[in-house]
Amino acid sequence: MNASALSGRLVSFLPLLATLRDYRLGWLGKDSIAGFSACIVSIPSVIAYAELVHLPPIAGLYAALAAAIGYALFSSSRQVIAGPDAAIGLLAGSTILPLSGGDPARIVVLAAILGILSGVVLLLAAWLKLGVIADLLSRPVLIGYLNGASLVLIATQLGKMFGIKTEGEEFFQVVFTVFGKLPQTQAPTFVLGVLLLGLLVGLARWLPRMPGALAVCTVAIVATFAFDLGSHGIALVGEVPSGVPHLTIPSFLWADVAALAPAAVAIAFLAFSDGILLAQTFAEKNGYEVDPNRELVALGSANILAGVWQGFPVSASQSRTSIVDSAGGLTQVAQLLLALGLLVFLFLLTGLIALLPKVALGAILIVTAVGMVEVASLRGLYKIDRVEFGIAVGVTLVILIAGVVPGIILGLLLSLITVLVGISRPADAVLRIRRGDAKFHDCRDDEEETDTVPGLLVYRLYAPLIFANARHVMTRIRALVAAADPPVKWLVIDAQAIHDMDVTAAQRFADLDRELAEKGMELKIADAPRPFLEELARVGLSEKMGRRDFFVSVKKAREAFEQQLPASAPRSG
Repeated sequence: MNASALSGRLVSFLPLLATLRDYRLGWLGKDSIAGFSACIVSIPSVIAYAELVHLPPIAGLYAALAAAIGYALFSSSRQVIAGPDAAIGLLAGSTILPLSGGDPARIVVLAAILGILSGVVLLLAAWLKLGVIADLLSRPVLIGYLNGASLVLIATQLGKMFGIKTEGEEFFQVVFTVFGKLPQTQAPTFVLGVLLLGLLVGLARWLPRMPGALAVCTVAIVATFAFDLGSHGIALVGEVPSGVPHLTIPSFLWADVAALAPAAVAIAFLAFSDGILLAQTFAEKNGYEVDPNRELVALGSANILAGVWQGFPVSASQSRTSIVDSAGGLTQVAQLLLALGLLVFLFLLTGLIALLPKVALGAILIVTAVGMVEVASLRGLYKIDRVEFGIAVGVTLVILIAGVVPGIILGLLLSLITVLVGISRPADAVLRIRRGDAKFHDCRDDEEETDTVPGLLVYRLYAPLIFANARHVMTRIRALVAAADPPVKWLVIDAQAIHDMDVTAAQRFADLDRELAEKGMELKIADAPRPFLEELARVGLSEKMGRRDFFVSVKKAREAFEQQLPASAPRSG
């Protein structure tokens, strides 16, 4: 292999190399502003998200650093920023805590394993070119998940707001515990929490461009300096290490891998569906294309690197991506500069985190959770489709009762069942002639203004004909034939929408042809696409029927039908 070919393969494998090769110095100013802005804003948030996984705050910085580097190397997006995410963190935390037995060291190991497993699932999906898998996570499932996760997230932070110790992640258990312990509320903690919540809400309403999490953390740290909040019983984050940990693959038990696998698959689904939507949105806005499988690789690499760097599962971040885009970020160099900013903070400024009250992190997470609630989307689903509304509500209820992972699994199953039901009961129509028009149309809502041709039944199926719907479709056709008055002489299948047919359906179609022939009726096919014709040929039906039974259009089939009628027979009615 020559040097040029090797270089081409490296650039294809690592898109960042192409970015650096073609990079213009004039872009550095905008990328620097975008990257460092996102870095400053992200620090308080990622520290808070580590709390969701029951890890020390520093783990949030490790995960953010790893995600930024891993994603930037492989991504086809120029603006998307990867890192810790509230919804992913909650899912990870709710899975890890029951397995850890409350052991902090075991939580660190399990979080790392879960990050690596999630990355492996994403890479495997990329290798199999399964970029379309994100479509399996339908909008109702996402709405239900976000609403359920938001409520669980709010519940888990109530203990910090009231200064009350809570255990577990179950929504109702946590809520009942907090209400039962309200007389034990630590007043200074509660007052500070309410003030910080008010500050976050006020900034969001009147100064939306100011990063609320950063402002709250700054105010809380200054208050600790000024009023010695620790001496008033307000819990602080405490001392955190500086620098970065060594890259290491955690030791694991296969039993842990098996227990974490469902959550890893769920995280992969959520991370990619969120990530590809974000990447496509900003790519369209900025006039370029993204590669879904390349995004799978980027997110997989980000998760694996976060796992080996003592972090936890990560995803794409909408808030940080929006900051980079609004600041004019042009390439993934902005994300590398974000990583550089995090490195500087980790080596020189981690002492500031020690002074941060834990209630500030709780306030940040509660406001984040409220922002995740999809009330308007749920209302829209209710108006548009009650079944999908029911799916969304069902996912939310299962998350609240049984946990996050069961809720997502139920959502995926409901989505697949809905798709299968839709396929197994496809839309169809009996075509009629609109008066004043010689063509056949689907006129089910205006039958009084249409005519039929006596003895001719024209049936259209709006779906592929496959094993899942073949029995239903054939039963439906038999019922239409039996109900026709006068009796059917020709059944014409308008096949223009039957773009696929499997062996099972083809066999049932052949059985229908035989039944009709035994009753003196003829089966004709109009406007058939090539895949449909090829499958008919494979089961020998096209040869049996002959060329005279196939027509280029329904109109031609009607003309042929009328030509073979006796001259005295009625032509339409």
